[in-house]
Amino acid sequence: MTQAKTPLPDESLSPRRGLNWVSIATLIVLLLAWIVATGLELVRPLFLPPPRALWESFLRLSPDLPTDLFDTVIVRIIPGFLGGSIVGALLGVFMATNRLARAIAEPIVEILRPLPPLALIPLLILWMGIGSSTQILLIAYGSFIVMVITSYEAVRNVSPIYLQAAATLGATPRQIFRRVVIPAIIPDIFGGVRVATAASFGYAIAAELIGAQSGLGYRLILARRYLATDNIVVILIIIALLAFAFDQLVGRLNNRLTGWKSRL
Repeated sequence: MTQAKTPLPDESLSPRRGLNWVSIATLIVLLLAWIVATGLELVRPLFLPPPRALWESFLRLSPDLPTDLFDTVIVRIIPGFLGGSIVGALLGVFMATNRLARAIAEPIVEILRPLPPLALIPLLILWMGIGSSTQILLIAYGSFIVMVITSYEAVRNVSPIYLQAAATLGATPRQIFRRVVIPAIIPDIFGGVRVATAASFGYAIAAELIGAQSGLGYRLILARRYLATDNIVVILIIIALLAFAFDQLVGRLNNRLTGWKSRL
């Protein structure tokens, strides 16, 4: 007797099919509208500079960009993001699996969670002064809040059926945690990582706007001071490209580690 084969999902039903072309077409239309609006002087250059002005601005900024990129990304964002994310993820998992830890840490997390990280800037400056340590701590705090909530909810949302099935097969609590809980929460953890990554750029730039002598946020302050809109737009584009690159890196890592998970 021939066993019926399970039909494969029709790729034409995937919502991703054809959307890449729509995205490219949208970007082209926006670019053409920008060129036409600035070329016909429908918009003053103070509000929206033309593409040529942005290229000239990029050339003017290029000698200082390597130092600014290093200070913003390497010195501030990466240490703050990694430190806050790792501590937050570990604490969230520990809170979800240990009642005593949850009883101790949950009130503190619930008090800190509603506080906007940017509202802490004056207090951090008062405690630590103006320097990279203040900006790193701000980024770490923002990443910590995102990851502690994400990891805590991810563990709590693991289906009890998986846990019961593993226990029925004779798995020990340690084996259940390592082979059932950890793989089950990885997709949700990476979702939180992507949110924390994007937020880290925002916190870094905001902190540099208030107290820094280098970095992309510092360049934005100088550009605003001299009404150099072209410089502002160039720096914003650089920040957007960096954030996009980091998000793509995290997304690719997520796909490699969770290839078993079905996606639309």
